[in-house]
Amino acid sequence: MDLRAALIKGGFAVLGPVGSVQGAVDLLQNERPDAAVLDVNLGDGKVTPVAVLLQSLGVPFVLASACERSELLQNAILASAVNVGKPTEMKHLLDAIKALGI
Repeated sequence: MDLRAALIKGGFAVLGPVGSVQGAVDLLQNERPDAAVLDVNLGDGKVTPVAVLLQSLGVPFVLASACERSELLQNAILASAVNVGKPTEMKHLLDAIKALGI
């Protein structure tokens, strides 16, 4: 909820948060965001299917995850994303989203 509040304060419209892979997939079937902020570990598994779907839709994303770089390197789609880490410094998150060029 802190991320949501920071994004709204930063001038972004926010569709989430969504705590599960299935919830995110369902949301993306009805909404197409300009960008997304993903955590790697969700309530029902890894966020990889959501990242793949976002990529297929042409929606850029950043990660806000405590995952180690070595874990991210095991998956190409996650390894190539900017990870602002957790706990997340809100200015760093906002800068990363703006750098996506949206």
